[in-house]
Amino acid sequence: MQNSNDDRYFKKDGRTVNKNYIAKKHSKEKDKKLFSKWFVIFLIFLTLASIVYSIYSHAYMKISEIYISGNNITSDAEIIAQLGNPIGENILLYKTDMDESNISKLPYIDKVSVKKVFPNLLSINVDEDYPTFFQNSDEKKYYISNKGILLGEDLNDFDESLLKEIQGANLKKAVGENFTGSEASLNFIKAIQVFSYFNEVKQLNLENKADIGIMINDIDVKFGDLNDIDYKLKILDNILNDAREKSITITSIDLDNGENPIVNVSPDSYSENLNY
Repeated sequence: MQNSNDDRYFKKDGRTVNKNYIAKKHSKEKDKKLFSKWFVIFLIFLTLASIVYSIYSHAYMKISEIYISGNNITSDAEIIAQLGNPIGENILLYKTDMDESNISKLPYIDKVSVKKVFPNLLSINVDEDYPTFFQNSDEKKYYISNKGILLGEDLNDFDESLLKEIQGANLKKAVGENFTGSEASLNFIKAIQVFSYFNEVKQLNLENKADIGIMINDIDVKFGDLNDIDYKLKILDNILNDAREKSITITSIDLDNGENPIVNVSPDSYSENLNY
């Protein structure tokens, strides 16, 4: 029988309660509090902080490559020089605004875009505007940009040997505007610049839109009219590449014959294997 003076028991809410039971219950409540929602939130925060720190400090997120595109006149070295030294910088913290501003100060750079490509690449795309053509008119030489914009009569600090001559275009002499009102001619001179053989072009004859002429080194190319420009330029590219691979000397090409261009080959390098 329970002793009312037994120190192991006491009255609570009209009930006799064992002190050992109360002690165990309090102990469990303390254990539960160790894993309260705030403790869990702290653990999550600590984990996220560790992840973020690892991302920012890990070599995997440091710039190690620079890819440059769109530049024909401006060298990669000139562009990279405007960046300072981004190699080794954390790509997340790296600011591109200043780079775009610095690169745009270079001669012939019209537009520039610097983008971060995760985890470690800077991609730089430039749009250049530079002298590419000239046309003689009224005993004066007028310079034209790669975009077909008339630059005027003055050419500062540019290698004229890189320029291609345009003949016969109906030249509009408003500096800063298209050199011609012919949309087809503008499309033609822009499209031909994509191909590698453009570096070997000496002259473009735009006098007759139905009989465009191209002089590529010593090869006289009869381009025909300005229909199907892209198709005919690709055909011309295939012919020139094939001739180069076979060491064949071509004297003239007639593209104004639909799908069957006529290729005249020097007798000294004639090959029966030449098929187009």
